Amino acid sequence: MNIRQRRGQAFETMMLVISVIVALAILGVLMNILGGIGGGIGSDPKQAIKQKVEEQAGKPGATSPIKTKVTVTELRINKLDVLGGTTLSQDEFEFLCDPAIEVGEPLQCDDTSDSRVTLQKGDYYVVACGNPDAAVDVKYRVGIGKTAGSADEVCDLASLD
Repeated sequence: MNIRQRRGQAFETMMLVISVIVALAILGVLMNILGGIGGGIGSDPKQAIKQKVEEQAGKPGATSPIKTKVTVTELRINKLDVLGGTTLSQDEFEFLCDPAIEVGEPLQCDDTSDSRVTLQKGDYYVVACGNPDAAVDVKYRVGIGKTAGSADEVCDLASLD
């Protein structure tokens, strides 16, 4: 009788372990579904860009790309929206879109305004770069692209020297 009780206890423990694994798997699937709807890190484009600009302000180089999702039909992001927590002036900052996504009507990414960028609904990558010692007027830039590589290419440090 003692042997059977031990087997039963081991069986119950194993069932508990399996239940925990199944619960974690279900949780993982639900998190992916909810993340696709619009939640998660970098889901608010204004906050994602502001975070990257604050991270880069006063330093040379570039930040790593971050993916962000525009969930509305059209989103306008003003320079003041992203420069609020920095010492950067509007004159030394610009938005620049990858030419490959400046297509369609309306443009997927419109950087023709001096004070803002307009993004259409979709997924984008954002990179902030800058050179505080640059001899040019624009010392910082936010590059926007459909891939991490294209956003990084748009944020070309050589043009900020």
